[in-house]
Amino acid sequence: MKSIIIIVLSVLISGCDSSSKLIFNELPNEGWPQDHWEAFTHKNYLLNDEVSLSWILRHDNEYPYANIFFIAELTTPKGETQFDTLNYKLAKADGIWLGSGMYLYELRLSYMERFLFEEPGNYLFRLRPAVRPNDSIFADSILVGLHQIGLEIRTLSND
Repeated sequence: MKSIIIIVLSVLISGCDSSSKLIFNELPNEGWPQDHWEAFTHKNYLLNDEVSLSWILRHDNEYPYANIFFIAELTTPKGETQFDTLNYKLAKADGIWLGSGMYLYELRLSYMERFLFEEPGNYLFRLRPAVRPNDSIFADSILVGLHQIGLEIRTLSND
C-alpha cells in the first residue's frame, strides 16, 4: 500500500511542471541511519543554467520530531565542494504536520532559491540527517518514519 501511494504521488508531482527534474531515493524501512548519506547526481548540459533547488521529504506519523536538520554537500564538476547545515520545520507548535498528505506527508524544503550550474558536467548532491533530541547531546542512530528524500531541480525562467 505504501509503495502504491508513493508511486501515485510521484507521477502526479512529476507531471505538474515540465521545467523541473525530480530525483527520489527510497529510504530503508527500518529508518534512515544518521551516518548514511543519500546521493543525487545531476548531469547539467548547459552553460550558466540558473535553477532553484529543493529537497522533497516524505514521512509519516512515526517521525518523532517537529523539525529535521540535514548536512548537505554539493560537489561541482571541477571537484569543488561546499557544505551546508540545514534546519527545516516539519510541524506546527500544536503538532499538526506541515506539507500535504494524510498518512504520508510530503514537504518541499527550499535548499537554494537561486543556484547557477556554471558549467556542463556532473554535479553531486549528498544529504544526511543530523537530528538529536533537545535534552541530549547524543543523536538517535536511526530516524524512523522517513520514507523518501528527493531533490527537485527547477529551471528558472529567463524573464
